[in-house]
Amino acid sequence: MKQSATENDAWEQICEKCGLCCFEKIEDDDGTIFFTSTPCRYLDIVTRECKIYSRRFEIYPDCVQLTETLVREIPWLHDECGYRKNFGLRRRK
Repeated sequence: MKQSATENDAWEQICEKCGLCCFEKIEDDDGTIFFTSTPCRYLDIVTRECKIYSRRFEIYPDCVQLTETLVREIPWLHDECGYRKNFGLRRRK
């Protein structure tokens, strides 16, 4: 189901614009995730904003569109991610 503009705006407001989800991650064979210092080529590393935000999925199909379901399932979002904090989720205890 597609979100309304108001629902989408509310969802976007949860993001704290840290940009950490826009850095490359590597997962090894046992599922351990390693965070790299390599940003997406479209991330402005000073402002932590996407340079192509409004067209990111069109221009860069590998960009992950975060949804509540994905935020709850994917293991690589940092604990300080606004979406994870919004749902009270932690990667580690």
